Amino acid sequence: MNNKKFELKTSGITESVWYDEVPQPIKFEKLKRNISSSESLDVIIVGGGIAGLSTAYLLSKSGKKVILFEDGYICSGETGRTTAHITHALNDRYYNLEKLHGEKGAYLAAESHTAAINKIESIVNEEKIDCDFEKLNGFLFLDSTDKNESLDKELEATHRVGIKSTKIISKVPNLTFDTGPCFLFPNQAQFHPLKYLKGVIGAILHYEGEIYTETHIQDILPPNEIKTSDGYTAFAKNIVIDTNAPIIDKISKIYDKQQAYRTYVIGARIKKNKIPRALYWDTGNQNSENTVAPYHYVRIQSNKEDIDSKNDILIVGGEDHVTGNITNDKDIQEKYTNLESWTKNRFPIEDIEFRWSGQVLEPKDGIVFIGHNPGDEEKKNVFIATGDSGNGITHGTIAGIILTDLILGKTNPWVSLYNPSRIPREKSDNSKSSEKEEENNNNNNNNNNKQEYSSTTTKKNKDSKIKPTSLQDLNMEQGIVLQDEKIAAYKDSNNKLHLYPAICTHLGCTVTWNNS
Repeated sequence: MNNKKFELKTSGITESVWYDEVPQPIKFEKLKRNISSSESLDVIIVGGGIAGLSTAYLLSKSGKKVILFEDGYICSGETGRTTAHITHALNDRYYNLEKLHGEKGAYLAAESHTAAINKIESIVNEEKIDCDFEKLNGFLFLDSTDKNESLDKELEATHRVGIKSTKIISKVPNLTFDTGPCFLFPNQAQFHPLKYLKGVIGAILHYEGEIYTETHIQDILPPNEIKTSDGYTAFAKNIVIDTNAPIIDKISKIYDKQQAYRTYVIGARIKKNKIPRALYWDTGNQNSENTVAPYHYVRIQSNKEDIDSKNDILIVGGEDHVTGNITNDKDIQEKYTNLESWTKNRFPIEDIEFRWSGQVLEPKDGIVFIGHNPGDEEKKNVFIATGDSGNGITHGTIAGIILTDLILGKTNPWVSLYNPSRIPREKSDNSKSSEKEEENNNNNNNNNNKQEYSSTTTKKNKDSKIKPTSLQDLNMEQGIVLQDEKIAAYKDSNNKLHLYPAICTHLGCTVTWNNS
C-alpha cells in the first residue's frame, strides 16, 4: 500500500476500488484550539462519511454555522468501503417491512429511499459534481434456495407502498447466464462515492462550514459540549453523531437493537460493454442462520485508469457473517474464494484486482435509527444516525434530510419510522435466537483470545508473514492480543508500538485482532 498512513485513510488494511481514482487522502487541518460557546456554533457533527457530510451540507446551505469532525480522514470509515448502490430496493423486502412496521411504515421507507435517490441527483446537478452518477435499472433474481413466491410477494408489496414501476420479467436480459424469473426496479442509480463527497465538501466550504480531520472526539458531554483526545473542547447548540455505530452508546443502548456483520467485496476486471450496466442482487441464502439472508450484490464501475478504455471493474459483494465469528486467515480467505467462485460461475471476469471488506450494522427490525438520541429527552439537541443495513448511501442521505429538518424545527413525515427510541419488533424469518447468537459470540471470543494474528492482507492479498507470539516478535503492520496481560498491541508502518487495554470499554468484552 502506497499510503503509509492507511490507518487514517481507511478502516482496514485492504483498500476499495474508490481509492484508485482518489488516491490522496481527503484531509483537513487538525483541531488545535478550543471553540467556546461565545462563538455561537449551531451544530457539531461527528463523522466524515456520507451521513455526516450530507447533514453538514444541508445544514450549512440552510445558513447554520456548522463544524464537522472526523478522527481519521474523510470517508476513512464505511463510506470508503461501500459498493455505492443508490436504490430503494431494500434487502429486508417490503413484504417483511409491512409485517414489522405496517403498510404505512413500509410506505414511508419506500418514500424516503426514493427521495434520497432524487436528493443525490439534485445535489449532483446543483453543485455540478463530476462523480460518475448515472441512473440505471436494478434486477433482483432468485438465489437457488429461494422460490418464485418471494418475487410475487415483493411485487404486490412494492405496488402497495407506491413503487408502481416494478415488475417481474422472465430473466435479466443480455447476461451470459440465465437468472430465471427476476424483479425489475427501474430508476435506480450509482456513483463514485469519494468523488461525490469531494464535491459535497466543496459546497460545505462554500457555505462557510468547517471541517477538521485527524481529530478524535473522546467525550460527548450533553447537552452541548464535546472533548477531543488532545484535550480541546467545543460547544454548539446541537450535536450530531454520524459515526456508523454511536460513540455514546452507553446512553442510547442502540447496541441492543442491532447486530454487526462483516461483508466482503471483490473487484474484477471485465471487458467494457461485456455486461449490461445495471445493479444486480440475488435474494440470498434462505438456509442461512443470519438475521438477514446473506445475498450477493453486483455493479459495474468504469475504469478511468485504462487509457484505451477497454476494461471496466465488476464489483461483487456478499458472504456476510456476524462480526467476530471469523478472524483467522484461512476463514477470511475462504470468504473471498467463495465470492470469486460465485462470480466466475455467472460473469465473464478476468483478473481480480481488488479485495476488501466492510462493516454492516443490521437493525433488528430492518429500519435504520435516525433522530434524537435516546436518553436526551430534556434538551433534545443530541442526534444520532446508525444501522445502515445494506443501504448505506440512501440511509446516509435520509439521515441528512431528517436531522436537518429536526434541527431547523421542520416537520418531517419519516421521523416516527426512524425514531431511535423505538423498541424494535424483531424479524422471525432467517433469524437465530439471541441465546444461540450470544453462545456463538462467546465461544468465538474464548477461542480467539488465545490466539495472535498477524496483519498481512493487502489489496493484492500477499502471502502471510509468520505470526507473532510476543511483543518482541511484532513486525511493522502486525497486531497481537496478549490474553494473560489483557494487552492489545499494534506496530504501525513507522515501527511505532501502540499498546491498548484488550478489554473493550463498551461492554467489557476482550477484543481480537482481525487480519484484514
